[in-house]
Amino acid sequence: MRKDIMRASLGEFVLDLEQRLLFLNDEEIAVEPKVMELLLYLYQCRGRYVTIEELHEQVWTDRIVTDTAVRGTVKKLRVIFKDDDISAPSYIKSVPKRGYKLICESSPIESAPLSATQSNPKKERYTYKKPLIYVALLALLIVGAVISLTHEGLHFPSAQVAVSSVDSLTEFKGEKTSIAVSRDGRYIAFTGRAFKSEHSQVYLYDKLEKTTRQLTTQEPHAMFVRFAQNDKALIFSNTLTGNSSLKLLPLTVSDPESAMVTLLEGRYLIGEIQLGRTNSEIIVQLANAPQSKLMLYAIDLEGYQETRLVAVSQSDEFIVSVSTSPDRTRLVTLNLQAGRTQLVLHDLATKQETRLIDGAMLLKKVVWRNNNELLLLNNSSIRLYNLKTQKEYVVYDNRGALIKTIESDHEGGLVVIKKSQERAERLYIERSFSGDGAVSKVIDTRPEIASMMYDSQDDELKWVRILKDDLNSLGSFNVKTKHIDIYYQSENRLEFLDVSKDHKWMLFKENYRLAVYSVEQQKVHYLTASFNSSSDGVFYQDDQYILYGVQVGGKWEIQRYNLSSEISEVFLTGYRSIRPTSNGYVVAGESGELAYLDSHLGVAQALSHRIGLEPITRWHVKEDRIVWSTYDHLKSYIHHFDLNRRHYNVTEDFFLSLYPRISVDRNAARVVYLSVQINDAALQQVNFE
Repeated sequence: MRKDIMRASLGEFVLDLEQRLLFLNDEEIAVEPKVMELLLYLYQCRGRYVTIEELHEQVWTDRIVTDTAVRGTVKKLRVIFKDDDISAPSYIKSVPKRGYKLICESSPIESAPLSATQSNPKKERYTYKKPLIYVALLALLIVGAVISLTHEGLHFPSAQVAVSSVDSLTEFKGEKTSIAVSRDGRYIAFTGRAFKSEHSQVYLYDKLEKTTRQLTTQEPHAMFVRFAQNDKALIFSNTLTGNSSLKLLPLTVSDPESAMVTLLEGRYLIGEIQLGRTNSEIIVQLANAPQSKLMLYAIDLEGYQETRLVAVSQSDEFIVSVSTSPDRTRLVTLNLQAGRTQLVLHDLATKQETRLIDGAMLLKKVVWRNNNELLLLNNSSIRLYNLKTQKEYVVYDNRGALIKTIESDHEGGLVVIKKSQERAERLYIERSFSGDGAVSKVIDTRPEIASMMYDSQDDELKWVRILKDDLNSLGSFNVKTKHIDIYYQSENRLEFLDVSKDHKWMLFKENYRLAVYSVEQQKVHYLTASFNSSSDGVFYQDDQYILYGVQVGGKWEIQRYNLSSEISEVFLTGYRSIRPTSNGYVVAGESGELAYLDSHLGVAQALSHRIGLEPITRWHVKEDRIVWSTYDHLKSYIHHFDLNRRHYNVTEDFFLSLYPRISVDRNAARVVYLSVQINDAALQQVNFE
C-alpha cells in the first residue's frame, strides 16, 4: 500500500494521521490524548480484533491501568462516534474474549506530494549569505508560528515582564552543562570541564566572594546537579548509559568529596534532578532498563525508597525537562511526542494532569519563576507563561541559540549558561581500520555541517546534513573545492541515512518518519506514518528497493519498498533493522542483538554482539564486515566485526571527540566521524523588572 498517506476516512469522519486530529464535516472534534492513541491503534490494526491485553501492552505503555479504565476509554471513543447501539455498531464492534475491532468503512486519503516549491526548486550552489529561499522559508516559519499560536489559544498581553539587567558572573572559560541555585541565591552549583580530555566534575560558585571551587575530582561524568536538604547538600548524577549513579555531596564539611554518599548506582540512565515534596525527598529522571523510557521517581533520602510519580503513556513520548513548583505541590514536565512539544502540569497531591501547551514549537527547558509563572527556553528566546491567564510572550532574546540552559534564582530572575558560540568548532576525522588505526585525515568544515557520510563511488564526495538558520538541509560536499549542493530542506529534524549509487534517491528520517526523496522529481515519499515506530533503512538490489524496519501492532518487521511502484510489502518478521551482505543478511533484533541469515527465509545464526539503538548511532555492513557505534555519554565506541573470520575489535574515544554518528566507506577500510571541540560558556544573571 502507499506509505505517504497522512489522512484516512472513517465512516463520516476524517482521521489526520500526521497531526493526530479527528474531523467531522471539516470541523475538528475534541479528542482526549489517550482516546486518540486508542483510535490510532485500532486504525492501525483494522480488520482484526484487538484484545484488552494487547491494548494494555500497546496503548497504555509503561502505565498500569485497570480493564475498567480501558473499557471507559473505548466508551469515550464510541461517544465521539455516536456509536451508541452496541448490538448493531457502526464503528467499533466488541466481542467477549476477542476484543475490539474498527468496522467502519475506511479508505486512505492521499496527500499531495511535496512539491518542488516546498522543497528546493533546483540543485543550487550553497552560499553562506541568506539566499531568497531562506528568506521565504523563514517568512513561512514566522507566519506558521503566528497561526500555530493562534490555534493553540496563546495570546500576547499588553503588560509584559521586561529584563532590567544582565550581570556576568564568570568568564567564558570551559564547558558548562547544568546549574542549580541555592535558595538564598548566593551559591551556584554547576557541572562542566575545562578541557576536552577531562571528565565533567561538580563546581560551586560563590556570588559574594566571586570565587569558584571544584568539589569533585574523580567523577566519570557529572551531568545534573541540585541543592537539597535546605542547601546543606548537593545531589548530582553521573550520566553514563548502562552505569549511571546518583551521589550526595555534604556542604557542611571542608572536603565534601571525602564525605560523599552514593544514593543510586548501576542504573541504566539518570537524568534531571528536582526537589521533592519534602526536604528529605528528591525527584529524579530514571530509566532502569535499556528498553525503558526516562520516567520520574521520588527518592526518599532517608530510607532510599523509590516511588514512580510520572510515566510516559505513549511509545514515542519523551520527558525532556521537569521542574518542581516553589511550593512543592506541582510538577511541570516538558514532553516531546512525534515532533510536537507538550507542556504538562502535574498536581502531586491529586495526580491530576493538565496539558498547558501542545504545539510544534520546540522547547528545551522549563523552570518556575514563581507559583503562577513558568519560564520556557527555546533556540530563539526565553518565554514567560502565566498559568492563570494562559498567556505567553517573549521576555528575553536568545539570539543565535547561545543560552544553553536556565535556572530560577528564587527571586524572580534567572541564572543561565551562555555559550561563546552557537555551535562548537568541529572537525571530521577519517580513521583507518588497518594498522594501528591512526587518524589518516582531518576534514575541516563549517560549523553548520552537522553530519557527514561517504559516497559509494567518489572518495572526494561526501553527503552532509546542514543545520543553519533553524533549517535542516541535505546535500553533497566536495572535500577539495568545499562546494556544497543542497537538495532538500525542512524545518523538521532530519537524520541522513543513505544515498543511492546513482545519486537519484536520498533516504532519511524526518522527525520520526522514514522518507525517501527523489532528486529528479523533487518529491518526497514517506515510508512510515507518524504513529509508527521505525528504525532505519538501506538501499537494496542495485537501488531498486529499500529495506527498512517498522513496528506494526507492537511487533517489529522488515518491509521492502519498491521505488518504481511505491509499494511496500513485508520482507521479514521479528527484526527491527537489516543490512545485506554478499550472500545473505545481517539483522538486528528488538534489543539490537545481531544475527546472520543466508537468506530471508533462512535460520538465524546469533553473532553474540549488539548494536546501539539510539538515533545518533549507526551500523554498516560492507565487504562482509560489520561496523557499528555505541556510546555511554562519557565515551563512544566503534565496533568492527569480520563476518567471515569472526574477528572482533573495538576503538574508543571521548564522546564528543568521537561522535557516534559514523559513516564507513565502501570497503570498510575507513570510518569518518565528527569531533566536537570545547564550547566555552559563562554563567550570567538575568534580572527582571
